[in-house]
Amino acid sequence: MRRSALIALRFLAGTACGLGIGMVLAVSLPVLAGHRPFTVRSGSMEPAIHTGDVVVDSRIPPSAMRVGDVVTFRDPEGSKRLITHRVRSLNTQAGRVHVVTKGDANNTVERWTVPTGGEVGRVEYRVWKLGYALALVHSRTGMLALVAVPAVLLCILELVSIWRPARPREEHAH
Repeated sequence: MRRSALIALRFLAGTACGLGIGMVLAVSLPVLAGHRPFTVRSGSMEPAIHTGDVVVDSRIPPSAMRVGDVVTFRDPEGSKRLITHRVRSLNTQAGRVHVVTKGDANNTVERWTVPTGGEVGRVEYRVWKLGYALALVHSRTGMLALVAVPAVLLCILELVSIWRPARPREEHAH
């Protein structure tokens, strides 16, 4: 393999590793600060948040919610799934916050309540399409690829460095 191709391969491998590490850190480091990452599984918030994006939420009291915030909450219809939608209106009465939310791409709203002493997740930022990579990594094939692909690449780089012809050394005049 020519030297320029090897340099290009190392650059691409380093760039891919750097991007991957950066994306993983963008989701995992906030967990240490009490934030929670969630993978978006529907297009209900498009174009602001896409299917496959990861949103990172901070826990806030319901009194900190504002109209326009994007929040994550339990489905008011009783299922245990989480929904991430935009707050349309708020009203506090008798120790409860009554909330109306709606996905940006939806035609219907959700009406739900939370105790004033409860918690809600407010979306702080999103990481574009990382949810697809996380889903792949959690699969059997993805876990195998995480081990096999780097091992194969390291073997190839080592074989190239072993079989590459030695460069003639320049002799220095004394």
